Amino acid sequence: MKRRYRSTPAPNRAQLAYHHKAIEQGCIVCRFRIANGMQAEKWGQGGHTELHHRNFNDWHGGKRLGQDFVVALCRYHHQGDWRPEFPPLTGDEMREVYGPSFKHAADFRVWTDDVLPGYGRGTEAWQRYQDELLEGKR
Repeated sequence: MKRRYRSTPAPNRAQLAYHHKAIEQGCIVCRFRIANGMQAEKWGQGGHTELHHRNFNDWHGGKRLGQDFVVALCRYHHQGDWRPEFPPLTGDEMREVYGPSFKHAADFRVWTDDVLPGYGRGTEAWQRYQDELLEGKR
């Protein structure tokens, strides 16, 4: 039987509880965009919520930072895929509705720095914002 490589250990109970709280909020980027009038609420979020494990230097395929470093993102903001229940939209139309996707990390980081200045780089900023919401500071 082939062993599957895991880049970080499995989450402990506290980490799993944190993961579930983050996922229950839905996509943190869509939530921010809707709250700030950047995205129509009628569009909802861009697919189901997925957990993004942050990487060293915020680069795709980089070494994971661990189970404490996660961000809840919709399918679009995480992988750049669109929602099958909507009529087909081009990539430009998706970006118009939902903003940039982490699939295009450079664009995503620049936009994140514009809307969350001083929060950190890319997904680091979104985790900080997510944690503020989870702690009731926002």
